[in-house]
Amino acid sequence: MKITTFAGRAATVTTTGLALVLLSHTPLPAEELTPGDLKGTVTMELIGQAQVLSPQSAIQYGYLSRIAGLDTIFSGTPQNESTAVFTFYNDTATTRVINNGPLRIVNREGTATFYLNPSAGADFTNPDSFRAGTPVMTASLTHQVLLDTTVNKFITQFSLTVTSVTDFRVDHHNARLAKVGQKYTWIVYGQPGNVGSAYALAGFALSQ
Repeated sequence: MKITTFAGRAATVTTTGLALVLLSHTPLPAEELTPGDLKGTVTMELIGQAQVLSPQSAIQYGYLSRIAGLDTIFSGTPQNESTAVFTFYNDTATTRVINNGPLRIVNREGTATFYLNPSAGADFTNPDSFRAGTPVMTASLTHQVLLDTTVNKFITQFSLTVTSVTDFRVDHHNARLAKVGQKYTWIVYGQPGNVGSAYALAGFALSQ
């Protein structure tokens, strides 16, 4: 895959069959691709896990399995966490818990960071592996968990507001995941997973 680097400071990282350029302080030209511009549509799909670290804190981490308009989001096959080049890691603090019969409603707030790691290699047994690479987007977030305690399954709605972005070049396009101030809604479904006390989750992001 041939990548053309244009004016501005850039760092190029290459793996087999995959080349990505991180752009620093460089305005994107007319060919820019911003998946977050597709308002009202599903712009991302995500797969991950969540851990409740204490009554006061929880983390969510994983990878983007689809980004609208981008083809190069895995470094190879199989397409899973080990080959995903876009990952995320959320730090959240619990602000409220309400019980309503078998339902438990948990509110949290915190931050989300999205990473670009052309070398990939994330592993669900090591949550910190999902914050390897270079941050390409950060966001503030709130979320509400609706947990059915009878079956230990949940649905969570996240509200994210983008606070910073870093441009990159991929698939012959200059790209960013969103724009500062852009808002996303995530809807995820989760249940107990196969890795320790972590919950497995999957869902999608709607751009507002």
